[in-house]
Amino acid sequence: MPLLAAFSSRFTPLMFAALLCWILCVTLHEFAHALVGYWGGDDTVKSRGVLTLDPTRFIDPVNTLLIPAVVLLMGGFPLPGAAVMIDRSRLKSEKWGAYVSAAGPAANFILFILMCIPLHPKLGIVDPFDTTQPTWVHFLGAMATLNLFATLFNLIPVPPLDGFGIIEHRLDHETQWKLRQPQVGFGCLITLMLVMWNVPGAMTPFVFMLAHATDMLGIPSHLLWDGYGVVFFDIAPGA
Repeated sequence: MPLLAAFSSRFTPLMFAALLCWILCVTLHEFAHALVGYWGGDDTVKSRGVLTLDPTRFIDPVNTLLIPAVVLLMGGFPLPGAAVMIDRSRLKSEKWGAYVSAAGPAANFILFILMCIPLHPKLGIVDPFDTTQPTWVHFLGAMATLNLFATLFNLIPVPPLDGFGIIEHRLDHETQWKLRQPQVGFGCLITLMLVMWNVPGAMTPFVFMLAHATDMLGIPSHLLWDGYGVVFFDIAPGA
C-alpha cells in the first residue's frame, strides 16, 4: 500500500493517461509481431489467442510486472512492456524471424509518424511559436517521442530486444541458443537500464535521432520535447 500511495501522489492525471496510451502502443507492438509471425508460417499464434488487440494476452512476468516495479522503486516512470511467443521453428525461413522481430519497432515508428502528423505546421492546426500549447499538443508530442525512443531502444542488437532478433539468423545455431537463454536476456536488460540511468550522455543518441527525425518531417522538435517534459516529468514547457 505505501508503494501505491507514493505512486498516486507523484503521478499526475496526464501521466496516468500516458500510461494507458502506452499500454495500447505496446499492444500494437506485440500484435505486429504476432501478425507477421502468422504471415510467416506460425499458425499457433491464432490458436493460442495472441493474434489479438487484447493487452491482457501479452502480459509477461518480467517485462510487464518486474521491470516496471523496479523502475518505480528507483523513482522512474514505470512503463510496462509485454511479450508474445513466436514458434520460430514453424516460420518459412530464418529470415522470417528477422521480419517478425522488425515488426514491433516498425509499429512504434508508424505510431510516431501518425502522432506527429497533427503537429505539422503545414496543416495549420498547431502554431509552433505559441508558448501556451493546449494539453493535447503536449500529449501527442510526449507519446510521439516515447514511441520513437521505443523504436530506437528495441533496435539495440542485444537479447532479448528486437534488434538482436533482426540479426540473429546470421549467427550459428549454438550461439543463438546461448544468447536466447533467459538469464542472458535479463542480464542484458538490467545492464542497459543501469547504463541509461547512470551513465552521463547515454540518452544523447536518442535525443539526436529525435531532432533528426523531426527535422526530416518538418516538425519543430521542441513541440515533442516540451510535451515529453510536461507529460512525463511535469516540467513547464521550455524549462
